[in-house]
Amino acid sequence: MVRRKEQFPNEGALDRFIMTQVIEYNDKFENREHRGFKDCHDTLDSMF
Repeated sequence: MVRRKEQFPNEGALDRFIMTQVIEYNDKFENREHRGFKDCHDTLDSMF
């Protein structure tokens, strides 16, 4: 099934939408810490 591109009139509009989604995703997960690494976060920061 092929969907029509009603929401995106051209390739540029689609590119801008995708980049906005990527930026929002990266901002959301930028400061996320995995379990186990949270305990040694200060040690790792001091090493680098």
